[in-house]
Amino acid sequence: MLLLENRLIRGAFTADRLDAIKLIAGQLSVSLDNAQLYSELTASRARIVATADQTRRRLERDLHDGAQQRLVALALQLQAARAAVPLGSGELAAQLDDLAAGLTGALDELRDFARGIHPAILSEGGLVPALKGLARRCPIPVELDVRVARRLPDQIEIAVYYLAAEALTNAAKHAQASAVHIEIETVDASDVLLVRVRDDGRGGAELAGGSGLVGLQDRVAALGGRLVVQSTPGAGTTVQAELPLGRARAAG
Repeated sequence: MLLLENRLIRGAFTADRLDAIKLIAGQLSVSLDNAQLYSELTASRARIVATADQTRRRLERDLHDGAQQRLVALALQLQAARAAVPLGSGELAAQLDDLAAGLTGALDELRDFARGIHPAILSEGGLVPALKGLARRCPIPVELDVRVARRLPDQIEIAVYYLAAEALTNAAKHAQASAVHIEIETVDASDVLLVRVRDDGRGGAELAGGSGLVGLQDRVAALGGRLVVQSTPGAGTTVQAELPLGRARAAG
């Protein structure tokens, strides 16, 4: 009986059919290998981004707890020395005032530098206070529309913050915009966070080499999301990101 079945099977598959089956099997094997490689690549990019963010956070803490606190202490000592200067020592008082102004400027620059590495307010207060801080520092008016009722995974909040920061920088420095609108909302049905930053500038921005948006695209892709830039000349620029929250929660 078994011999008969083997003959039937051999009779059912001609040489051409066997070659076709082998070809399909080979293509399927390659597709599975590619899918596995893509999954491993995405996971590797996510780990790289997470490690970089942890390093940024550690550097910010070191600057805050080290150099920044030391400069604050020196500023207080300088104020005390200035207050102890006797009347009639105008030249010494002026020199101390200049030193105080220079120290204050250095402290402000260090704070800006630390904020650029990793904003402490993002870790402490969340996305909304951090975005409000960006809006206050932006030289053009910014309207915030954040419809998120809860804290988001760390890597999502960091990605949104840097996306908004880059878009605001581009709008202020390059787009000649007069206003920027930031919208953030969740799509519950798909568990996706939508981030949209629009300006009314001159447009013409490109997601190409040399642009800060390229790094954002890599960050968004590492989180399994998608970044789209629409920038018609004369019609402003819109930067939109779609970030899957379920995947970020699982990774967290």
